[in-house]
Amino acid sequence: MTARRLLAPSAATLVEVLTAGCDEADPLGDRLRAQLVARLSAVAPSLRGARRRLDAYSVERESAGFSTPFSWGTRAARRPIGTAAARSTAQGQSPDVLRAANAEVERLCDRAARGLTRPGSLGTWLASEPASVRSLCALEAATWAAGLLALVVPREAAGTPEVSVGVADAWFEVPGTGLTLVGRRDAVATSGPRASILRLRDGLPGARCVDGLLVDGLIEALGAPTRPLPARVVGAWPDAGLCVVVEFDDEGARGAARALLGAAGRLAPALKGGKVAVAA
Repeated sequence: MTARRLLAPSAATLVEVLTAGCDEADPLGDRLRAQLVARLSAVAPSLRGARRRLDAYSVERESAGFSTPFSWGTRAARRPIGTAAARSTAQGQSPDVLRAANAEVERLCDRAARGLTRPGSLGTWLASEPASVRSLCALEAATWAAGLLALVVPREAAGTPEVSVGVADAWFEVPGTGLTLVGRRDAVATSGPRASILRLRDGLPGARCVDGLLVDGLIEALGAPTRPLPARVVGAWPDAGLCVVVEFDDEGARGAARALLGAAGRLAPALKGGKVAVAA
């Protein structure tokens, strides 16, 4: 496992990194998978009967990742709406990200009005807010989508590696617990049998940013047990003009497993104190 930093890379450079060739790799080993599931079941027994999530945010922020109850707001809503807007714009279904974001807000509200969303969902929250809040959510989401598309413009020439923008996050339900592992994916590039993942975040990378990227790679592997390990995970912090590239391998998978176990051990005491995990 190696990690390196790129200062303000262009979209072309970042796409080259994501689609660069790599050595062959096997899927995540059954032994490591079984050990991780067994240890998570033992570390977090108090989660049974309740749904909680662990992700890179939980690992990078340590105990602070569980310190604030989650609630919807313009900041929390911008990524799920922006992801859909980026995907729609990249696929040519919308002429610009703002129109795509407004269309996604309308779609979510329509689903809520028809009773197709669950209580507490983004659509339910949007439908209950005034038009001014929904407009602000669309604007924030459009900014997010534009930032993502500025990093990786999908290639259209024949024979070039594919970059998919606005893809769904990877996830893995830990059997016997109420624990869901969520791996963040804002773009996925395929070059040969192995995929590379791009994750977008605002602010500055923290001291444990590499651990967080490894966790995203491990959850990708857990959610796709028959595919080879991802080739690399790239974290982008546009506010800092910085990207961190982690080449993912067996060593990285073991390090990610240790990081997840540490986060799970911090989650149970936080729950006893009446705190819940934050959805990043």
